[in-house]
Amino acid sequence: MNHLQEEKREALQALDEYLRKLVPGMETLCGELKGSRQPDTDVFQNQCIDGLNWAVEVYNRVSDVLDLEKIHISKQEMNGQLGALGAAIREKEDGRIAEILENTIMPFLKDLGEAAREAAASAE
Repeated sequence: MNHLQEEKREALQALDEYLRKLVPGMETLCGELKGSRQPDTDVFQNQCIDGLNWAVEVYNRVSDVLDLEKIHISKQEMNGQLGALGAAIREKEDGRIAEILENTIMPFLKDLGEAAREAAASAE
């Protein structure tokens, strides 16, 4: 296996492991945004968004080795939703943030995790 392919396999494994933590964290965040806000909700939200940004960056770098049919949202649609999420965060619209996370972002991350798991396993 060449060096680049080995690095992509390692990135896929790290992505899968990270998404297994990020998605439940986002589920918790959505609960807080929908009514059980905590004193640290804004900090937690920033951490989740940082994690999302990292996952999207890895996705962009390894998408050539993923089965993109496993991901049920197009890159263009995801970019639009990320823009809408950014706007909702700037406007502090908790309900809208939760809605975008639940309806688009988390399903994307779950699909991405599955595709990453399969790609990493097939590269071994």
